[in-house]
Amino acid sequence: MRRHLGPLILLLAASLMACQGPAPGGKPSLVAPPAEHQKQAKLCRQSSQTLRAELAALRQAERRLSRVKQQSQPLLSAPPVWDEALEERFSEQDQELDRQRYERQLALWRQQQDEGLQAWERRHRLELAEAQRQLNARARSLRRQHHDLFTGATSIEVNPAVLAQLQRCPEAD
Repeated sequence: MRRHLGPLILLLAASLMACQGPAPGGKPSLVAPPAEHQKQAKLCRQSSQTLRAELAALRQAERRLSRVKQQSQPLLSAPPVWDEALEERFSEQDQELDRQRYERQLALWRQQQDEGLQAWERRHRLELAEAQRQLNARARSLRRQHHDLFTGATSIEVNPAVLAQLQRCPEAD
């Protein structure tokens, strides 16, 4: 039994010496020197500011998407009015000509309304798609940099504990 204690004691002694750190005059300790500490604090503050700016841009993109979603179709102008009382004063032939003119005006008005509405719908779909694309891109970028920043895989709700941890920086001396 005593034969086995010798190597075990040597191993234990070597382990204790490794845990105590370097001897005086050896390598520096693991504690960062003041200049390195200040550099790390400055980098942390810059990273925190960048994160705040990116989150603000995300929220701005979210508000834009919300505004676009809330847009409603433009109000249509009133159709041309047929004045029955005014037409009674004219001859039947003039009334028929006025009626034909009115029908053409009404058909043209309907066509313009339809074209205007279709154009608005196309623009609205494009604007909606662009707002959604911008929001998704900002969220993807943040998710790539800080995978656990949001509360879920498809959520853009920030996890407050993770945000606090990311923004916690050491004080510069």
